[in-house]
Amino acid sequence: GKYFPPLLKTSSYKIIVKPISGLQWINHYDKNLCTKSLLLSSSISSILFSCVGVLFLIGTNSIRNTSAPRIIEQLEDTIDLVRFNYGHLQSKVDISIISVFPCHKTSKLFPSISSLTSNVNNYNILLEDLSIRKDFSIVHLPITVEHLNNDGLHIRFPYVSILWNFLEQYLADLIIKKSTFTRCIPRSRTAIQKRKKNLLADQIHR
Repeated sequence: GKYFPPLLKTSSYKIIVKPISGLQWINHYDKNLCTKSLLLSSSISSILFSCVGVLFLIGTNSIRNTSAPRIIEQLEDTIDLVRFNYGHLQSKVDISIISVFPCHKTSKLFPSISSLTSNVNNYNILLEDLSIRKDFSIVHLPITVEHLNNDGLHIRFPYVSILWNFLEQYLADLIIKKSTFTRCIPRSRTAIQKRKKNLLADQIHR
């Protein structure tokens, strides 16, 4: 994310990028690398309170050092945190999570590429299940092993622009969906009852 433009403004929307190297859903040792902590920080919360949606590109750092089921638990807690603190981010189109693309940088917990790949695949399967339960959107990036740098973790620079163009188009489409969804939301029962009472009062008055 550090190679993405920090701010993109058009006539109809604005995209704000907050790149943080090493960010994880939960980090008990460094709150600056912990998504849950940052979501409640003044710098991030001020943005979230005024945004119409949020997209998380997080997971690659976690997937190397944490089992997929544990990451999903952390992600579920994060989704609950967002919806509890930001009442306008409640629908499926309001929160988007990017699935983890291939990673070949092994770790102590996953010492082989096959074990790491298995954890990645398991995470993405569990992510699909969680998205149904918690009602959020998933974004699958067009990234393969061939796009990875020699470190097996980061994307080669020539492909960064392709990734950004993909995300920019996704966000633009999302804003259109958000606008359509908002217009199609049925009126609440309270609003309908209130309108009926107003009409009845108007008829009596006449």
